[in-house]
Amino acid sequence: SEPPVAEADETPVATEQRRGRNRVGAVAYSYQYSIALFSYNKRPGERFDALKFVEANHQAGGEVAQLYYTQIRDLDKEGLKRLRRRAEELDVLLEVHGGVALGKWSKFEDTMQRAAALGSKVVGCSFGFLMRPDRIGTLDAWDEHTRQCKARLRELAPLAKSLGLTIAVENHLDFSVEELRDLITSVNSPNVGVLFDVGNIIGTLDDPTEAADILGPLTVATHYKDFAIEEVARGFRFCMVPLGSGSVRLREVTEQLLKHVDPDMGMSIEMINGQHFEVNWLEDRFWTAYRNKTARQLAGTLRHVRGKAINIDDYILIEEVDKLSHEEHVKYEQDRIAQCIAYLKALLDDVSSQPSA
Repeated sequence: SEPPVAEADETPVATEQRRGRNRVGAVAYSYQYSIALFSYNKRPGERFDALKFVEANHQAGGEVAQLYYTQIRDLDKEGLKRLRRRAEELDVLLEVHGGVALGKWSKFEDTMQRAAALGSKVVGCSFGFLMRPDRIGTLDAWDEHTRQCKARLRELAPLAKSLGLTIAVENHLDFSVEELRDLITSVNSPNVGVLFDVGNIIGTLDDPTEAADILGPLTVATHYKDFAIEEVARGFRFCMVPLGSGSVRLREVTEQLLKHVDPDMGMSIEMINGQHFEVNWLEDRFWTAYRNKTARQLAGTLRHVRGKAINIDDYILIEEVDKLSHEEHVKYEQDRIAQCIAYLKALLDDVSSQPSA
């Protein structure tokens, strides 16, 4: 269907004065089984549509819901209006993640139009996942990729301005902290910022606490997450776990981030149950497309990996999660995102209550 354009007299979703802390809620990926996203896209059984996701997120305590573009790409104008009205009734702030913004398959402009029709002020994007070294193995190739990303953002920025949107570029285990900062600042548009993924930072051997300070002034949306991170023969093994159960020192990161971000910004949680992968940074080939990192930066990364015990009871791989029945799996997702939302709300309240240094 044709992407509808937001009407000029429509008011943004949930714009009233907040109550002292950022809104907290879920990314659609947190319900990837219930929605039937990605590896579950062919599973049998009932699936959440966009409305059901927003409602389930609200039931879990969510005040912001970050939709994935596939949930809205086939909605007509009336369908988008119904979704927007329901979010307004629940007082849930809507955001949209548009997936990869680069390449001939990208329909990002369409996603931006739909996000604006929903009243969203933010539309997230990425430019790849674990790009180096398997897909990009040289510095020249990386620099060319970066040039393409910059050109794409400059192409999209005028449309974002006309729609009242900010494009939020996620650190998706691709750009290092400094590379992402330099990419955003080089575009030099108030309509291009950062989607700060708290856990992915470690995948580029960066310090999440320092990253929150560097990227915080540019951050307009988040993926709050926690990883249980093990050191293995060739690097790190990451497994996603509920907030507070893993290796990321979330309090330190949050303290830094809150110094910079707008209090009206939504803080969205990504909780993909049992997702695991490896970053083989001890291989020489890992570094062929990276510029030098300092010993201090690497030390900051290792502090997060080694400095906090993980909760082994929450360290459950996706292969075990997938043994659950349909009803059990849906409940498992709901229970875990509710646990994460409660954790982040409490953390934000606690950090905000502390006197400034």
